[in-house]
Amino acid sequence: MLQLVAGPEARKRISAEGLSPNLFDKVIAASGGPKWIPLAALDRHLLYRFFPAEHPLSLLGTSSGAWRCATLSDPGGDEAHRRLQHAYIHQRYERPPTPAEVDAMCHGLLGKALGDSARAICGNPHRQLNIIVCRGRHFNTSGRRGSQLAGLTLTALANLASRRTLPLSWQRVLVSSGEYSPFMPMNDLPTEVAPLTADNLQSVMLASGSIPLVLSGVTGIPGLPEGRYFDGGVTDYHLDLPSLQQGKLTLYPHFYPYAAPGWFDKRLAWRRARGNFDKVAILTPDPTFVSRLPQGKLPDRTDFKTLTTDRRIQNWERAAELGEALIDTFEKLRADPIPYLRSL
Repeated sequence: MLQLVAGPEARKRISAEGLSPNLFDKVIAASGGPKWIPLAALDRHLLYRFFPAEHPLSLLGTSSGAWRCATLSDPGGDEAHRRLQHAYIHQRYERPPTPAEVDAMCHGLLGKALGDSARAICGNPHRQLNIIVCRGRHFNTSGRRGSQLAGLTLTALANLASRRTLPLSWQRVLVSSGEYSPFMPMNDLPTEVAPLTADNLQSVMLASGSIPLVLSGVTGIPGLPEGRYFDGGVTDYHLDLPSLQQGKLTLYPHFYPYAAPGWFDKRLAWRRARGNFDKVAILTPDPTFVSRLPQGKLPDRTDFKTLTTDRRIQNWERAAELGEALIDTFEKLRADPIPYLRSL
């Protein structure tokens, strides 16, 4: 029920040395809304069982991937991640919500997930947490729907020509709990760096998950330059970053066997990650597993519109339950990874 999709160097190392924690120094997690729910149990198994507590790791996420990485960085155990899973699944909107209502819901669920763990997460000596957020520029500095729509339209059109046009509309900001992040330098796009602390962790997490038009964006984040911050997936949807070529291998629990660089590249097949993933190993559900999920698909944001709240919650709980089986599959893969290996 799992595939291990690896870049050339990752495939070579795993084939020769097995799937050992010592091969990896980075874990990344992508944007993608609720698609992570079937991977939740595997997330916890990887970060709290596969990797020893003292194994040094740098984690990087955007949007819901940032929420996963943050709660998985709690040195006290996996309860923060379990709380995130429950609160995320049990969101309730009695009617189509306004951005302000989604802001309030997400702020509340992140507060429940983090509890009093923010200081421990940001001070974890063995897990460096990194989150990408995007500061809006020009039209994207506004919280108004019309301005945001204009800004997104212009971004999409320019991005068709080149990802290098993204800085005209968005400033990538890497927020890190460490003095030096191994995910720097990011020389594909201009990048600012800011400190991640207990005082700004929840705000940064909310900003990284603030999908334009769906949420309002976050302002007044302590330690970050003034501005309105949105979803880190705008620039880095699936984290196709040059820095992944550095250091040891990167483990990537992901819901797809491929990666699209930015939010506006989702449907641009020619933009999929290649060279930067030379040392990346993607753990991804096999289509056989996905076919067993409710409606035969990964959970996604359209479920809010197409399903009743009770049915959506039921489906998402079932997807999380079925995901428990991925742990046994992973342990079989770990014992003999060769049959599961696929080339990127």
